[in-house]
Formats: sequence, structure tokens, C-alpha cells
Amino acid sequence: MGFKKILGQEKAVETLKGFISSGRIPRAMIFHGPAGCGKAMTALEFAKTLNCMDEASNKVYDNCSLCVNCKHIDAKTHPDVIFADFAYQAALRKEEVEKQQSIKVDTVRALTAASQQKPVLAKWKVYIIDSAETLLAEGANALLKFIEEPPQNTVWILISSKKEAMLSTIKSRCQAVAFAPLPEDILINILKDNFVEDSIARRAVKYAQGSSAKAMSAAEILNDIAALPGGAAFPTAFALNLPRTLAVSRAQVSFALDMLAVAAHESWINGKDDACGEELKNLLSKLVFYKKAVARNVSPAMVAEAAFISAARQGISLKD
Repeated sequence: MGFKKILGQEKAVETLKGFISSGRIPRAMIFHGPAGCGKAMTALEFAKTLNCMDEASNKVYDNCSLCVNCKHIDAKTHPDVIFADFAYQAALRKEEVEKQQSIKVDTVRALTAASQQKPVLAKWKVYIIDSAETLLAEGANALLKFIEEPPQNTVWILISSKKEAMLSTIKSRCQAVAFAPLPEDILINILKDNFVEDSIARRAVKYAQGSSAKAMSAAEILNDIAALPGGAAFPTAFALNLPRTLAVSRAQVSFALDMLAVAAHESWINGKDDACGEELKNLLSKLVFYKKAVARNVSPAMVAEAAFISAARQGISLKD
């Protein structure tokens, strides 16, 4: 399908096609925008397009997804196109994926060493670093000289949902390509394609902020909540129903707190009097406190129960 599979990012795709058609391909780029809006997928499609062996696809600055290079890039097995995310780093370091919190300098050095080798199959060598905002200073500095003067036909793509957190020295040396939040209709279709019921999908997208990843997380939480008892029993039932793996339950509670904040803010906007607004402001402050508590290793179950009780007192519930 090539670039046609990228939904809601027409401007970014046209920018990339323009680079190819002009013959002026930036040697280092930052793909920035909300998490889960198609940046990683687009980076891989761009790498495929640079290396596609199908002449008809080359003429329209796209890829066939069927040739040897395209298939290897799709499978992330191409020797000249490396997608370095936390899973790649975990395999490199022989660690669990859950333990990866930042892109390490050793990972950067492995990529830069590979970039100095002659290509095996590709015309263009492409190195993609996901979650680039987590690059620590040592890793970012190790990358600097390689994105300043990369070998011939080598492209670096840094993917970030928090461009502002990246070092200015890195940003100044990269061509920025902006990605927009995905529209609700596209998010609904993505959820339905992943077998999410229509009613759940339409509720989930209001918590998504244009992100398919957040939309899917919201849908999973709403689907789990639907099977739980309501009323006063709900906060405890939610806490007891959390995953047993601490990292997973912490992430789920953190996102549930974000969902409650969205619901509280919506009620605040639609509030009828100042007293109601003040109570909702207090609830939002509590949710910020609960969010920090989860990050500081307070029991996710305890935080979730307290948060849902506080929200229920203001008439806020994710079960509605």
C-alpha cells in the first residue's frame, strides 16, 4: 500500500515526497507530533520508498511493499535500515523491554558504528530512533557528529512526541517534519478495525488527543470497566481488576487518571455555577497529585481507588 496506509498525515507525506522528487533529501530529520499519530509507520514507509526496487512506484515517489527491500524493511530485518526502539535496545542489551526508560549511549554507538559500514542491499541506509526525546546527553552528543556529516546516502530519522525535551544542538541539525493529531473519524475507524465495538470506540476517542495509541488504551480501559459493578462498589472493583504486573498496572492507572481529568475538565466547561467549578478545580488538583503518586511508586491500586472515589463525589465516572 505504501504511503496510502498513512492516515491523516497528508501534509507530512507530501513533504517527504517533495524531498525525494527534488533530490534534496535531508540527512537528518525529526518526525514530531502526538504519540500514536503515525510517525514510526511513516518513517518506515519513507525508508521503503527510498529503497523500493519497483520502477512504477519510484515514478510516483512511493513504494510497492512487495519487493525484497520493502518486505525486509516491513519485517524490520533489513541490514541497512534499523528501527531502534526500546525493543531493539532491550535485545541489544539482553534486558527486558519494560526496563528500558531511555535510549542509551551504547545503543547510539551501535547505530553509528553500523552507519559507517557499506550497504548490503539498500541504496539508502536509514537509521530510525524512536522515543528520541529520551536520549540522554551522552547519547545525544555521541550522535551529533554523525548527523552533521553522515556517510553518503545515509539518513537519520529521530521520532519524538516531545520535541521540546530534546537537546537544542540535536534539533538545530535536523529538518523538522510535523505530524498532526489524528481526527476523531480516523481514530474511530482504526479502533473498529481492531475489533473495538462502535459505542466504546466513540467514547474512547474523546480521551485520545489525536493519538491512536491513546485511543486504544482508552478503549481497553472502557471495555474492562463495562464488566465491573457500578455505584459505590466500582472504585474497589477497578483497583482489584488491575493487571498483576506492576509496570502495566501503573501505566493503566496513570492513563485512567488522564481520562478522569478530561471528564472533569469537560464537566467544568459545562458547569452551571461557580461553586461547581471550584469543586472541579479541586478535583483536577487531586488528580495531578494522584498522577505524581503513581510515578513515585505508590500502589497503583490504592491511587486508583482514591481517585475514582474523589471523582464520584463530583459526579464524574468513566463507567457512564
